[in-house]
Order: sequence, then structure tokens, then C-alpha cells
Amino acid sequence: MNTFNEIIKLVKASNSTVILTGAGISTESGLPDFRSDNGFWTKNKPIHFNEFLLSEEKQRLSWERNIELHALLKNIKPNIGHAFVEQITGLQKNNFLITQNIDGLHQKSGIPKNKIIEIHGSAIEAACLECQAEQNILNFHNAIKSKAPLPKCNFCGGIVKVATISFGQPMNEMNMMHASKIVEESDLMIVMGSSLKVLPAGKLPNLAMRSGSKLIILNREKTRYDQSADIVISDELQNICSKLLEKL
Repeated sequence: MNTFNEIIKLVKASNSTVILTGAGISTESGLPDFRSDNGFWTKNKPIHFNEFLLSEEKQRLSWERNIELHALLKNIKPNIGHAFVEQITGLQKNNFLITQNIDGLHQKSGIPKNKIIEIHGSAIEAACLECQAEQNILNFHNAIKSKAPLPKCNFCGGIVKVATISFGQPMNEMNMMHASKIVEESDLMIVMGSSLKVLPAGKLPNLAMRSGSKLIILNREKTRYDQSADIVISDELQNICSKLLEKL
């Protein structure tokens, strides 16, 4: 059977499909991989979480970088890979997306927020570090642009940060527990655009296979799970997804 037909057959037979996406799906929209040779972290030294907590200068620098990222994201649109993910998540009520990306492109593609688990957080949202209440991110952008004092949480007065997981910051345990539960209960997992090197997301395919789920890997480079996956296609996602969407 044709590999693409086989993937669509598995998708349509599945009652619970989970998709895991990484940086590779967004680079095809023109967003550089943060960890690549010309990525964001090679040009900007990461701000450690403890530095952010202790220094208003680092807090302001973090918000300046977020303004820069928002300007970049404003001109970047979801691609055919995002469209494929949106189609799959809409097929069944138990189909979900777990993403390592912080760019919000999956939401832009039309996937409802309750279908997405952003395990590394979101660069288009802000939240209080004390009470976790969501804040208006533009209030912080405006404070930086006007050189005004940074606002505090409008509920508890705590420090507010972009809702991403910084270096040295603990992962959101609720998100990881939710992601693990969804993976354990799935009967099909599709990995798209992830090298699976970054943990803890890199462990999720193993959890899927241990739970009896089928594993499909769609990624330009090889991954450590290629030998044990049911189907592997190593190519650009735009090439893969254009063929899959034709058959879906």
C-alpha cells in the first residue's frame, strides 16, 4: 500500500489521534528555529529564570525581545503543515495537538485553544508568576515603548512574564500531566517537525508506543525513534502534507 494512503487509513481508523509538533513545522513558514545556527539564541543570550526574577533590567530586556518576536510573527502565516494538523484535530473530539512551539501559529490556523497543549508555553500571552492569572501582553509592550515602569499583576501584584518556559524555569506540571494522559489514551501518535531531542517532549513517543499506540514520524531529519516507529517519512513537511491533504 502507498505510504500516504496507509497514513490516512490509520488516521481515519483512529478514535484518538495525538499530534506532536516541533520547530520544523514553523520554520517552513519562515520562522527561524530558536536553537538553530542562525536562531534566536545564537544572537541573544538566554535570560535565565532566576535572572528575570531578580533584575528589572532583565525583565525589561525580556519584554523588548518579546516585542521583536511579535513584530516578526505579525508577518508569518500558518503553512500547509498547520492546515493538515488543523484538519486532523477536527476529525474526532478525542484528537489533540501537543506542541513544543510558542509562536501561536496553530491557533492562527483555526485550532481551538482547548485542543492544544503548549508544553513550552506561549509567546503571545502573558501571565502572573504568582497567581498564574492571564494578563494583557500589550500593557507590557506599551510600558517598554514609553519607558514607563512595568505593570504588576492586576489581581495579586505579582511579577508578570511572557507565558513561555524560560531556561531554568520549571515546566508546567499540569500541562505535562495532561499531555502524558492524552498520549497514553491515544491509539495513534503523529510527530511532525520535531527532532525529539528536547525533553520532556522527546519522551512522549516512547510513552505512546508503551501504551500500544501506533507511531508515525514526519520530519526532515532522522530521529531516535525512526527504527521503532510504524511509519517514517523524511522530507519537508510541505511536500508530505500536500500529498496527505489530497487524500484526507
